[in-house]
Amino acid sequence: MSVMPTSAVHIPMHLDAQRPTKDVEFNELGNLDEAVEPFAQLIRKSARAVRLHCTIPTGCPSSATCADLHDLHDLRSRSLMFVHNLVESLRASGIPASYRLQPASCPMCLVCALPSGLDASKVRAAAFAAVQNAKLDLKEKALLADLEDGYALIIT
Repeated sequence: MSVMPTSAVHIPMHLDAQRPTKDVEFNELGNLDEAVEPFAQLIRKSARAVRLHCTIPTGCPSSATCADLHDLHDLRSRSLMFVHNLVESLRASGIPASYRLQPASCPMCLVCALPSGLDASKVRAAAFAAVQNAKLDLKEKALLADLEDGYALIIT
């Protein structure tokens, strides 16, 4: 089974004033049930232990992916189940995994898999910027972003 699907979107963006422009590649992993194993495999390859930094939407401006409170509740529920299933999968394979939830006012959930010692706020900012620049209007999808400092899964 291939970990990285073939459909991808390349978006040039500037992540940091000290670094050159980098193309951020989004790979659609399908729905959340299909995304757990590919994302877990990437984490297993790159880390011995991982802390997941997860944004949980608390409110969002009206958008194509989050029109009302029912959509927001559905997104939160799906995101929390995904994080639970991902941590369970990683722990079952012997990878120590933990997570941190952070409220966010945006129409998506972001799951960053970071090795210890890496600043989560920088990776979160890069992932949010990439998604905003991409103007993605997908609903109920899981998109993998390969960022300079790690992987981020965007749940819409």
